[in-house]
Parts: sequence; C-alpha cells; structure tokens
Amino acid sequence: MNQQQLHQILSKYLPEGTVEYAVEIMLQYKIQLRIKKPRLSKLGDYRPPLPGEAHKISLNKDLNPYSFLITYLHEVAHLINFEEFRGRVAPHGSEWKMNFQKISQPVFSKNVLPDDIYLALINYLKNPKASSCTDPQLVRTLKRYDTHNEYILVEDIALGHEFQTPDGRKFRKLEKVRSRFRCIEEHTGKIYLVPGLMNCTPIF
Repeated sequence: MNQQQLHQILSKYLPEGTVEYAVEIMLQYKIQLRIKKPRLSKLGDYRPPLPGEAHKISLNKDLNPYSFLITYLHEVAHLINFEEFRGRVAPHGSEWKMNFQKISQPVFSKNVLPDDIYLALINYLKNPKASSCTDPQLVRTLKRYDTHNEYILVEDIALGHEFQTPDGRKFRKLEKVRSRFRCIEEHTGKIYLVPGLMNCTPIF
C-alpha cells in the first residue's frame, strides 16, 4: 500500500493535521494496520512480527479521531520498545513511558488538539498508565468528542441494571471491584470484570 492510499484510509479516522505524521510512522516502521470491530477488553493492540513479517497494530473502528490517535501512538510506543529491548523490559515500564512521550511530542507541535484534550494528554503523559482508557480525566475529556451520543460509561450504570457493549454483548452490572465492575453476561452467564470507563448503551 503506497503513501497516498494510507493517507486516504487514515484520514477517515484521525484528526485533521495528524494524518501525515501517522503515515510517516507507518512507513518508517513498516506497520501493518488493522481496523477492528469494537472489542470489550481493549481499544487497540500491538503484535511483534514473526521472521519476515511486519509489525502489526490493530485499532477499534468506533474510536473518535482523538481517541484513535492516542491509542495509535500508545501502540507505536510498544513497537519501539520491542525494537529497542526485544521483550527484556516491562510492557508498560519506564522505557515504554519514555517512548510514548517521545512519539507523542510532534502532535503537540502541530497545534491540532483542542485545548481540553491537549491539557488532559499533557497530564496523562507525565506518568502514563497501561492504557489511556484507565485515566479518568483523559477518558472523560475524549468522550466529549464521541459521535456515538447514545453511549455512556459503565460506571454510570446503576448496579443491577443491564447494558450493551459496543460489540453487541449484553451484561448485568453486579458490584464494583476497584476501577472495574463484576458483570454477568446475559447470554453465557459468565462473569467478567468490565472497566468502569468503557462505553456502553443502557438497556431499559
């Protein structure tokens, strides 16, 4: 896939002014990007290449442009970490944090982020957690830009009530366990720990 094709595809998902940088990263690191249906447990992931293959990054297609960008940079930081350390350091240790901060800096210089996201991201990058979806300030700020207005957060669902996740699965919320909630899946009866900051649709 050439640069023009990549630009055309990514322009559907990324904020204006960031597409060229994202394409530049893809070409530099030879990334195979996959756009996935919404997933319950993650917004994106990185998979190291097998011999002769490309780096693989997947991102959920329902992310708003700013969430898509931040998740993309998060996963690229994992890629750089892999190239530098080959799995000899913790996945979200100080090395990954440094790479995440470094790969995000050009986005700030482009002045393309709204002020509220810029401030929330700056605060998050001081000590990024394992996932951007676990930082309450950043999640709530990014949520203002969601086009899926029917979504609310799992933490806003009352205990005992039902909700549906973006991937179509239905749950009943049981009890809080730290930042997550024990929920029973209606179809299977299985118990899951669902992040309180995940999008969902209430079922009435």
